[in-house]
Amino acid sequence: MLGKNKYKSMYFENLEDIKQYANEIICFYSDNDTYVKYEVEKDFADKIATEQVLMPNAGHINSESGYDTFEDIVSYL
Repeated sequence: MLGKNKYKSMYFENLEDIKQYANEIICFYSDNDTYVKYEVEKDFADKIATEQVLMPNAGHINSESGYDTFEDIVSYL
């Protein structure tokens, strides 16, 4: 069985360290994701993002939630 340690280089002990690899990190998340709790999404965004975009009622922001294209991200490119 492969464990996390085999791929240790892919993980950060301190998630905030990811900020050293990018000048800007924008997190898009929803307040009603069916797979990830809002509190988990918010905590993740608080740790890594330089900017956060809450998308109300966007679900998991996937095709099941009606997002075949992600038009909202265009303004950030």
